Amino acid sequence: MRSRLYCIAALAAALLAFPLTAWGASTPAPMPSPKLPSKALHVDLQVEVNKLGQVVRVLHGNLSGDGPFDTMVMGNALQMWIRDQRGKTVTAIVGLYKVHYDYNPSTHAVKRTFALIKRGGSWANEPGAATKIMSDAKKQAEAAAAALAKLKADQQKKAAENPNLPDINAALKRSRATASPSPRP
Repeated sequence: MRSRLYCIAALAAALLAFPLTAWGASTPAPMPSPKLPSKALHVDLQVEVNKLGQVVRVLHGNLSGDGPFDTMVMGNALQMWIRDQRGKTVTAIVGLYKVHYDYNPSTHAVKRTFALIKRGGSWANEPGAATKIMSDAKKQAEAAAAALAKLKADQQKKAAENPNLPDINAALKRSRATASPSPRP
């Protein structure tokens, strides 16, 4: 009788605790806020801009020394467009530009400004850096897909060449099913 009461009490406790654990598990933890720099940061870069206004490459510059911020700034500079809009027309000036990034720790804002250093350049007809990055990524994805397709074709060919060989996975499953887990004296 007592053991039956203990079983009922344990079952009731488990059933009551389950909704609490399920509810607690479904609530996602809040995302931690990123650690932002506590000092002002400044980066100067020189970039080449093509006839479309795309940055072709970053020539050189002075970085801030803060790794994450410098990485973010370089990525931004490689994707940047520099164009001029006068009225309804948008134009781009081929040239060498100086780009400044200033981080304000009190407002956590980054201010980007640019200035033309020199007009013209041999890079006017080159594609932008972001375009090059995307075409390289597309080529890599196509190469990976082709390698995967070749691997699958090779596996199918190998399976077709040896139709009389048994499937090793099926043989292993069959031997595990017939094996007895209990020892015999």
